[in-house]
Amino acid sequence: MLRKAQNAKTLWLEVDLILNKWLLERRELITSYCILVSEKDSGDEPSAELEAFCEVLVDYLSAGHFEIFTELECEARTFDARGIQLVKALYPYLEQSTDVALGFNDRCEQLRLNHAGIEQVREELSRLGESLTDRFELEDQLIEYVHLANAERYH
Repeated sequence: MLRKAQNAKTLWLEVDLILNKWLLERRELITSYCILVSEKDSGDEPSAELEAFCEVLVDYLSAGHFEIFTELECEARTFDARGIQLVKALYPYLEQSTDVALGFNDRCEQLRLNHAGIEQVREELSRLGESLTDRFELEDQLIEYVHLANAERYH
């Protein structure tokens, strides 16, 4: 019984570290987005800020799908089976948000390859911002319900 408790505590602490790192990446993503939307047109070609934003965006999405959501699902299975229901209910919406963001990234890549103007991106950037805001709310729900609900037990 003690070993099982120690393994559960280790799992919780490991997930906590991963989540905190990921949430710092989210902050970087938001900062990069704010810099990008406040940027004045500096010419016809997409900016270095747009390229930096797309890199942070793809890294954030990848970490979410290939690490964070998997860890939260594992934690939900370990601590609270009801959390699995939430993971499964929210995952399609997170996937949809990922598709929007990756589509944006692909269009930006095409702009860079074709040397097209950044103005084509501005409207999409606004829609992406709305999608990311919704996504962050869903991610926060998962973190709160699946991970933070067990914080008192292991913190």
